[in-house]
Amino acid sequence: MAVALLSGCVIGNGRICGPQTPMIYCDKAAYERLANPPSLMESWQHPSNTPEARQLDWVSCGGTEKGSYAVLPGTTGAETAARSGAKFDQMQRCMLGKQYQYTGTCQGEIPSRFPACQRAEGSVPQR
Repeated sequence: MAVALLSGCVIGNGRICGPQTPMIYCDKAAYERLANPPSLMESWQHPSNTPEARQLDWVSCGGTEKGSYAVLPGTTGAETAARSGAKFDQMQRCMLGKQYQYTGTCQGEIPSRFPACQRAEGSVPQR
């Protein structure tokens, strides 16, 4: 005689998930987004350009071929952060100048200050 014991556990994403298991491990789509996040370059869309053209434009704006950008080292951590932030802002302005639209998030203290998240009247688009 088989007896089933219900304990609040479920099987999700190939794992046994109990009440103490973070749901990110049980939700396959959420886990994939966490384990394999999109590159920064993938947050830029152009209505008439191919992904290959986007990559060329990204690199010409200062990005890397893999969709990120190189951090500019400074003599202190604060200087490194400031220099890298300025480079990222310049890259965003470059992509905007090539008529790309930013599709990433503008919510949060840091993203809300991105050049790509600013409108002409100074308000922040909700994404």
